[in-house]
Parts: sequence; C-alpha cells; structure tokens
Amino acid sequence: MSFQNFSNYRFAFNRLDSKLASPDAQKRYYNKWMQKYATIFKGEEKVSVAVEWDLRCRKALREIFSSATFFIEAKKDLEMKCFSSYYFCLYYSLFHAIYSSIFLDADSNIDKLLSVTHRNIINIFISAFGNSKADIMTKDIADLFVDLKYRREYYSYVTPFNNLFDYEEDLKKLEQILLDCYQLTSFHSLMIEKSYQKNIGKVTRFTNADEIYEFDELFHRLFSKKNETGKSRLDSSCEFLRGELLQYGFKPEYIALDLDHQFDEFHTYDGFYHGDSNKEALKITDIWTFVVSALMQAPL
Repeated sequence: MSFQNFSNYRFAFNRLDSKLASPDAQKRYYNKWMQKYATIFKGEEKVSVAVEWDLRCRKALREIFSSATFFIEAKKDLEMKCFSSYYFCLYYSLFHAIYSSIFLDADSNIDKLLSVTHRNIINIFISAFGNSKADIMTKDIADLFVDLKYRREYYSYVTPFNNLFDYEEDLKKLEQILLDCYQLTSFHSLMIEKSYQKNIGKVTRFTNADEIYEFDELFHRLFSKKNETGKSRLDSSCEFLRGELLQYGFKPEYIALDLDHQFDEFHTYDGFYHGDSNKEALKITDIWTFVVSALMQAPL
C-alpha cells in the first residue's frame, strides 16, 4: 500500500509511506483530510474559496522554492566556510518548509498564516501534522526547529570565534526533514485538487469588479510585502501570475503539475543565475534538482 494509490499521477510519495506504513493508517489519514477539505469546498462561497485555495497551493509551492534556495545556499556556505550565514540559511530553510505545509492546513485561516511568528509557526505545524500517532510527521521536527533557531540566534548575535555545533550533522538531519515537508505539502495539494474537483469541479472566473478587488487584496497579501510607507511591490513573476489568473480563472491544483512552469519563472526576468563564468557559483539547477527529488519521485 502506498499514498500513491490515492493519486492518478505517476509521482510517488515514498517518504510519506515510510511515516505511515500500514494501509489502514494511510486510509485514515487520507479520509480525515479529505473530509476537512470537503467541508471547505461544499460551502456557499464557491468563488472566494476557489480563489483562496488556488492561491494557497501556489504560495505553498513558492515556499518550497524559498526553502530549497536557503538550503542550497547553506551547503554553499559550508563549502566556502561562510559560517556567520550558515545557520541563518539552515534555519530559514526549515522555516519556509514548515510554512509551505501549513498553508494547506484546513484549520488555519489566512490571517493566522500571515501573522505567524518564530514562536508559533512550529506549534501550528505540529498541531496540524504531528500531534498524534495517526499523523505523518513526528515531533522530531520541533526539536530540530528549536535547535536551529538557537544556533541561528547564537551566530547572529554572539558570533563565536570557534564552532560550537556539529554543523555537518545538522545539515544531514535537516535535508531529510525538508524533503519530508515538501512531499507532505505535495500530497496535501493533491487532496485539495481532488476535493475541489469533486465538490466544485469547474474553473472559477470572476463576474464583477468587487471580486477582482478582493482577489487583488489577497494576492498582494500573499505575494508581496509593504514597505514603511504602506506600498507593496510585486516581482515580475507575480505580475505575470496575476495576469494569468485573471485571464484563465482559478482551480486549485496538485503542485507537482506546476513545477516546470514555476521553474521557468524562477529568476527568469532578472537573469541572476545566467551566464556566470564562476564555476564555484551556485547553480539554479541545484535548487531545481533538490525540489524535484521530493515532488517528482518515481515509484519504488
């Protein structure tokens, strides 16, 4: 039995299978969350929930890219002996991985997600995905989060002259948990897609200006950040995404299906990773490969 049995796509969830190995446990987990998502999509506000959960899935995938970027940069820091930034990158890699998963938590609303703190984000994650033996994740992730937060603060505020921690072991331990989180997010996006198709089905499009105004407000809250004057700014990929959504409509989808498209948008407009003759420089394909290793895993 595998979580792949709940999918019509070719990608596997081998890491999740190792967390909940028995068919009964997998079925209980699947049914619990499908019921949660069905409650959302069976509600009367069809347009608003379609928009929100389409954007949540897209936000979750972007958080995975953010997490992977921090992790690959941490590896490069270690390679180049840049220790003052090493634990900064490790910690934020885990932070964004956790963030990607909780964006698909049916019990967390947008206001709660956009006001997370370094203190409560891990509690939200554990409450959703690691609170009992019937859940996929274990509380080991909370221990690692606390450890990396402490290390990041230590190296940022009381930078030691000599290393105090097992930095190579921290990297190895984090890598496995990141891949678990990415696959967890991916599987939940699959369940969201299936529930949406069953309970709403059609692509949702706007019919009046008020809906577009509400969409723009939510879109900017999720994909931009206001400066001190209250003005927000979108990067080019988000501007393009906004135009696509207004043109083609909204339908929450399994995030693995959007990987190629998002990779095409990843630093395409600024050309940051292009044409660098420095063989030591970080390559964009390093980030891509790390994400793909979790989201596009072949069946065993």
